[in-house]
Amino acid sequence: MAGNICKGGALVLCAAFCWGLISPLAKIISAAGIDLMTLMLFRSIFTIFASCICIFLLRDPARLCMDRERARFYFLCGVLSVVMSGGGFLKSLDYLTVPQAIVIHYTFPLVTLAGSMWVTREKPAMLQIAAGFIIVAGVITGMGGKVNSFTSVPAAGFLWALLAVIGISGQTLAARRFSLSHENDELAMLFYANIFASVLLIAYKTAFVGWADVAFVTPRIFMLMCIVGFTGSFLSYGLFYAALKYIPAAVASLFCTFEIVVAVGLTALLVGQVPSGHEILGCALILIAIFCASAAPKKKK
Repeated sequence: MAGNICKGGALVLCAAFCWGLISPLAKIISAAGIDLMTLMLFRSIFTIFASCICIFLLRDPARLCMDRERARFYFLCGVLSVVMSGGGFLKSLDYLTVPQAIVIHYTFPLVTLAGSMWVTREKPAMLQIAAGFIIVAGVITGMGGKVNSFTSVPAAGFLWALLAVIGISGQTLAARRFSLSHENDELAMLFYANIFASVLLIAYKTAFVGWADVAFVTPRIFMLMCIVGFTGSFLSYGLFYAALKYIPAAVASLFCTFEIVVAVGLTALLVGQVPSGHEILGCALILIAIFCASAAPKKKK
């Protein structure tokens, strides 16, 4: 068990580090006039081609074969991870402040902890439950700790943020449950999940957002979008899905919050925005929570 925690935890921490790159790079891309929905769609398309190239280089096209059960699972992952989680979070920012959106979003480890007892039948340890609450406290502290700023949350923003929480928690639980009963192929999963998600995103963007922002894509912005696509989607989700072979969904979701620590550090480095005292304290609480989550439960005699 301890070996699995170490192996799975290392994979999730690497994935969280990759996700942490998204925030500072997305700030630069958004400032250039690119809609974040375009960036999310580009991430999916990039992942489709990257996973297809890897399968071609491995000379194993049989990995793309799937039965009806796998097709349903890949479609579910695409909807949960890309459409609901990514899309819900971006839409919540239209109504909420960034602190409000982030605090609601990072309640997902608690949702995953509760869902794991029902979906995967894996009961989290008491330390891991405590870690979930420490993470929420760390996020609130990092956002300034002003409770009155969260008392008047617009209903529309809350519902979009809740959709994102359900998406990321559901994706984690679904992938963990599937990996317990099937041999999971991360490359095929990335390929098909992003195909299904891209179709839905293209339909949404065409109907509600439009494509005028594509004209602002310069070679420099395109390079940054490729970095986000590689690290923030292809590599990160591949590592994350691989980690769920070794650790429960609840533990994986707790480790994911390392993304906040990375985002704060890289934002200071790349954007020149020095973290404040409460942001540093919030990151420290999150690191303590990750340490608690890494404690392997004792085996019953």
